[in-house]
Amino acid sequence: MAEAKISVSHDQFTCSVCLELLRDPVTTACGHNYCKQCIEDYWDSTGMYKCPQCRMVFVLKPILQRNTILAEVVEELNKFNLSSGPQESSIGPMDVLCDVCIGTKTRAVETCLTCLASFCETHIQPHRVSEALRKHKLEIPFADLKRKLCLRHQKAVEIYCRTDQTCICYLCAATEHKSHDTVTPDMERTERQAQLLTSLSDIKEKVQSKERTLTKVTVTIAQLKRSADTEIREYEKTFTSLLRSIEKLRSQVTEVVRDHEQREVKRAEELKKRLEKEIEELKRRNTELVELSQTDDDIHFLQKFPTVRACSESQETTNTAINVHFFLEDLRENLSNLQKCLKEVSCWKFVNISNSEYMVPNSVMSSTIDRNILLKHSCELTLDLSTANDLLLFSDGHKKVTFGWDDTQYSPHSNRFDCVPQVLCKEALSGNQSYWEVEWTGDGTVIGVTYEGIKRKGVEDECFLGRNDQSWSLCCYDSHYSAWHNNKEIVISSPHSSRIGVYVDFNNGTLEFYEVTNTITLMHTFKAKFTEPLYAGFWVTDSVTICQLSQSSQ
Repeated sequence: MAEAKISVSHDQFTCSVCLELLRDPVTTACGHNYCKQCIEDYWDSTGMYKCPQCRMVFVLKPILQRNTILAEVVEELNKFNLSSGPQESSIGPMDVLCDVCIGTKTRAVETCLTCLASFCETHIQPHRVSEALRKHKLEIPFADLKRKLCLRHQKAVEIYCRTDQTCICYLCAATEHKSHDTVTPDMERTERQAQLLTSLSDIKEKVQSKERTLTKVTVTIAQLKRSADTEIREYEKTFTSLLRSIEKLRSQVTEVVRDHEQREVKRAEELKKRLEKEIEELKRRNTELVELSQTDDDIHFLQKFPTVRACSESQETTNTAINVHFFLEDLRENLSNLQKCLKEVSCWKFVNISNSEYMVPNSVMSSTIDRNILLKHSCELTLDLSTANDLLLFSDGHKKVTFGWDDTQYSPHSNRFDCVPQVLCKEALSGNQSYWEVEWTGDGTVIGVTYEGIKRKGVEDECFLGRNDQSWSLCCYDSHYSAWHNNKEIVISSPHSSRIGVYVDFNNGTLEFYEVTNTITLMHTFKAKFTEPLYAGFWVTDSVTICQLSQSSQ
């Protein structure tokens, strides 16, 4: 039977690390082949277990098994190369050529540091057979032999001087480096390799840490943009509603004036007609009286006089008053108050806070109550670590939470906020009245309550306290406050206070926020029908501390 011939390329069996024909070939899980020693050296040098070609990363170091079939093919290819000689086309531009070959040069397979020459597979055989030549030091071929020669003695550098931090030959070691600390290069390489791996590990950790920080910063930027867009939309809605209300009020006032005008004009027209009729009647009587006064007939005069006198004494229109004032005093006063309010609004100023601009109204609508009444309902709250974002740190027995850019990595948990710097408390609030106070620091914070079902993963509005139908919150800034529920905002102007009180009456559906200073002032009240237990929660930019309360707290 005729022998089958298969055309194969020498490069198909070349290790991509050493660029030589495979020696003791092994195959990785991704299907690529390497010399066993080459791939192990590569993993040791990089500190990671990944394929040099496809970059596939292995979590654990793979167990390398010898590819028996490939080893047999390579062995046959080696025999073929020895018998037929290498092809000129197999020599690459980066290959080292044999120093012994005459005429057509052949690619070198090893370099002898003793002979200071490179040899092909054919001419290296004496070094493998001869007992004397076996003692020579062989290495992977390299072209620049000068870099491995001592410039002074022209001998191979085979020793490393730790004292002078340089490679030397044996003559240097016997003369000027005689008293120095010297070792073999491989010993020094082993020690330096360990240092290198440590450095690689440190760099890898720093890269991973910075990548995590970069991800968090990217998420923060997205949050800022979303927050700004939301604020603008809400402000536009507010101003649009305000303009519509003013336009509606203008139409109503105009309608009131027109109604008054039509009513009074109608009365005036009726009065005008009556007066014209009465004038005409009076003129007719005047004519009759003149005629009667000029008659010479006494009998006729006396007969007509009682009738004329009775007509002259008939009733006439006496009420001729017409209301020409179109505006009632109450309406004028209300419009004047509205004008004053609009004038105050036009005087609002922009206050610069952390490079952002916020409108701050001048007036504050609030009421002061007795704090001891609220303290009767004080409750103990503890921060729940399983809900906390990785950016948050805990202290004071899980009573204080602080924002920090570090490498904190909590264990994965379905309740954890993975992108939003928020945390909830462990205690469920339902049935009874509850009151607690917190102190906050930083550019701002969010204090609120939420149902357990609030979304925890991502940066959507559904994850933020007050931005969904699951939660209610008070956003605190240096210059103002705003109450949020279901992504709707109510701006509250109030002096800055670093201490906020929260009161929940679950059964009556009441949630109240208080400003706590020397007095306690109601800032905002939510009225809702709570259908599930509530959990206190916080969005943190610097720190939030749950205060220890008692009825004697000041």
